[in-house]
Amino acid sequence: MRTKFLTIPLALALMAGAAQADTLVRVTLIDKSGAADASAPRLGMGMHADMSKAKMAINANPDHLRKGVVRFDVTNLASSIVHEVIVARVESGDQVLPYDESRAKVDAEQLYTLGSVNEIAPNKSVSLTLNLTPGKYLLYCNISGHYMAGMWTVIDVE
Repeated sequence: MRTKFLTIPLALALMAGAAQADTLVRVTLIDKSGAADASAPRLGMGMHADMSKAKMAINANPDHLRKGVVRFDVTNLASSIVHEVIVARVESGDQVLPYDESRAKVDAEQLYTLGSVNEIAPNKSVSLTLNLTPGKYLLYCNISGHYMAGMWTVIDVE
């Protein structure tokens, strides 16, 4: 008798865990040259800059997905730099974001932010689960200087 009571809750817990996310997006945080600096080109979204000059990047795979519950598995591949990922709804991938030059950060209070994972240590991974409706979503790092160093990407949800 006791075995039945232990296996049924365990089975339900396993099924609940599997049903949590409809889609898995693997997100990698990359430093190409170590750190952002003031001499870096301005590579913010909508600036139509040469992203091959980016010193940092965020990659999302896949970057086109269906609406529903999405789990972002985020890995910071940097060897020594802490990063973060903020997920915000945007109108388009060409939109220029409000940017505070004095702080070298996006003015996040002016965006519709759905969630974030902060202070991801080098060579560490974290997860974030969100329910996304159709539209475009920006994934970006808002640690000072990182966004303009190219640390952003846009995903499409259908």
